[in-house]
Amino acid sequence: MIVIALQDSSMGHRLRDDLAENGLESKLINVTGKTFLSEFYEPEVTAIITDETFPSFPREATIDIFNSLGRRLPVLVLHTPSKQSPQIGRSESHEFNDQLTVLTHERYTDILTTASLFGGIKADQGVKGRCKSIPYYNPQIPISMLRGFGGLGILTIDASSFNKVSVEYGIDVYNIMKDVFHDILFSLWGQAGCFRDSDVICRKSLTSNIYVVFMNRSRETGSLPYPGALEKIADRLSNAVHNNLWDELFAARKNRRIPSCVQSIPQVGIGFFGILNNPCIDVQEILDSGLEASKQMAVAQQKRGRERQRELMQTLIQSEELLKPYYQGVFHLQSLNEDIIKEVKEGKSIAPLKDHIYGFESLIRVNQEAVQKENNFESGVDSRYLRPDVLFSLAKYTKVSLELDQACMKHAARSAMSLPGTLMINILPRNLYYVDRLKETFRRTHNLMFEVSESEAINNLELMMKSREHLEKNNMGIAADDFGKGYSSLERIIKIKPHVIKFDRGMIQDIHMDPVKQAYVRGLVRAAKILNTTILAEGVELWEEAEVLQEMGVELIQGFLLHRPEEPEVIIEQLEEKEAISTVA
Repeated sequence: MIVIALQDSSMGHRLRDDLAENGLESKLINVTGKTFLSEFYEPEVTAIITDETFPSFPREATIDIFNSLGRRLPVLVLHTPSKQSPQIGRSESHEFNDQLTVLTHERYTDILTTASLFGGIKADQGVKGRCKSIPYYNPQIPISMLRGFGGLGILTIDASSFNKVSVEYGIDVYNIMKDVFHDILFSLWGQAGCFRDSDVICRKSLTSNIYVVFMNRSRETGSLPYPGALEKIADRLSNAVHNNLWDELFAARKNRRIPSCVQSIPQVGIGFFGILNNPCIDVQEILDSGLEASKQMAVAQQKRGRERQRELMQTLIQSEELLKPYYQGVFHLQSLNEDIIKEVKEGKSIAPLKDHIYGFESLIRVNQEAVQKENNFESGVDSRYLRPDVLFSLAKYTKVSLELDQACMKHAARSAMSLPGTLMINILPRNLYYVDRLKETFRRTHNLMFEVSESEAINNLELMMKSREHLEKNNMGIAADDFGKGYSSLERIIKIKPHVIKFDRGMIQDIHMDPVKQAYVRGLVRAAKILNTTILAEGVELWEEAEVLQEMGVELIQGFLLHRPEEPEVIIEQLEEKEAISTVA
């Protein structure tokens, strides 16, 4: 029997009726008198749902009583937040001990879901059907399971790494990420290869990013599963959680719930531990030690996940087949017109642009088929998510950014031997400082232009200047990439004097409709001409954008308007088509 002792009688009646629909018996008690607390001690009472205070009873007394009751049966305390403290957490409700579950009145779904577990967990009986969301933790639930089954498997899902989302992107983005993660866990509950619907998942508290799964008894053993089974479940669940988060990150714009400012997924750790009931040891002590051990395993699993990702990156870097370069054309803008663009679109070939080629930029891609074929190791990242931005984010996270950058340069120079014009290769500033040591990685050493990203800090400007001089002496050039975002500044441009400045897509998009952008870019073009530097507009997608840039005097253009990145063999074949047509003519 669940006792409902609430001052809000309408909520009490609603809760009683909804619990009855879940097959749970409950009764309402009158809280206006001073003797109602005695009803908590009736033998048939199995759980209590109550307000944190009552007008006719001292608050200190109710706190002491609830803390005492919480040591032997489930107690759910409903809190009314103050204006200064709109949400309740353990630190804000320190009078209540960890034996109690504390929720706010307005979270009715969470209240009902959590209370629905107070009826007990039976072996092999579904639990998720009672729940509209993930319930909140109450120690009496796992304690009853431990006593009933004799042993209990625990999984701890540690998403505390989400906290840095709040620091980097703000509390609103953080709350959205938490909601998405909560929904993913709820959807995985009962899904094949994750955890069963007869298992119980709980969120530790309103403010916590820790979730705990208490495993229903093993069908094979009647208690804990066979050795190694918990670890396999934790690994499968880890892969499922991360893959679902990546799915959310790469969802179509109209379906994406994760804010666009978030570009990578924090690592979630999943630990495991099994405990046995021992009548000679306090059951709460057994549970607490199991929870702590499982949490420590989650931390270890996070480190292991990072190590697996590092191994993945090392494999990609060392392999000759898993990374492959694509190339996007860079063209002389001033000689182009709309008719040429239409011919390119209709023919789906860059052949009409052959006489306007300045060069090609190398853009690395992951060979998805090869990775899937060779991916026998568990990296924690599905190969279909290994886009260039994710690839370099993982490289930074696993501290192999320089090595990945060098591998990309090697592939770029090796595969571009037959491409005409200047080969533009991205390079990190820290690699450019020592570009003379990397010469052996290049098969192509002529007509090279190194693009230094403006999105990364240049910490040694003097060394960068020396690198520029070295490149010039060896008939190579330097380009300032992504100008208009990150660390870009006119002062940096003036000091380095790059041979090419690449305007970022953000400066170009819809420029034909934006007078402010036009004025800004026009001034930069004038300044570039004084510096004797060439301007390249990248990310151009509309002829209207190109036309405005052409009128401003921008020399070079790159973007989907003219050419999407392609493999070098495809580009050569298209250019040879142009040769064949000219020969026939």
